[in-house]
Amino acid sequence: MSSPLDVCDRECRDWLEASRAPSAANGFTLVELLTVTAVIGIISAIAIPSFSLYREKCCVMAAVSEITGMIKEAKQNALCDDRDYGVGFDPALGKVTLISGTGADGKWSTADDQVVRSLRLADKGGGLRFGYGTYGPLPGLAVTSDGVTFQTNNTLVCNPKLTGNAGVVYLITRGGCAMALKMNSTDYGYTLWRWNGGKWARL
Repeated sequence: MSSPLDVCDRECRDWLEASRAPSAANGFTLVELLTVTAVIGIISAIAIPSFSLYREKCCVMAAVSEITGMIKEAKQNALCDDRDYGVGFDPALGKVTLISGTGADGKWSTADDQVVRSLRLADKGGGLRFGYGTYGPLPGLAVTSDGVTFQTNNTLVCNPKLTGNAGVVYLITRGGCAMALKMNSTDYGYTLWRWNGGKWARL
């Protein structure tokens, strides 16, 4: 006949085994863990480059949006103030500046300009800079070594008659997302272009 101590010992062992069983049943095998890790790695390898490309597109579009805002402001202010305004492009510093007038030297985009505000391309991210990389200029337009073709010291100038100088500014990211803003000289209007992977396409 079993003693009360044996019965208690057996019940304790049964209880311990029962409490361990669910943990063992709910655990993961090494194969399952490796499979999940592999799936996560594959998804990351696909998603991260796509996200980076999307981010760079957003960076260049944000910069172009701000530049067009400066152009519109220059146009409005030239009309209201009855004097010339400019938007200067500085490839060396990667900067775009809204200018309300030249300084004592009478030249645009120099140190004594009357600056309204500036935009640094680097602040937009994506390795954004002036230029078109290996894509070349817009069809039929001049080649530029620095990504800007405005002849007045890399400055787009608007006068109170709402006309200005023609030119193009190109922007490109580290990953190759590129856009171009082409300005005409008659109505101070512009067109936007995007590199679609094979050619420049007008937006």
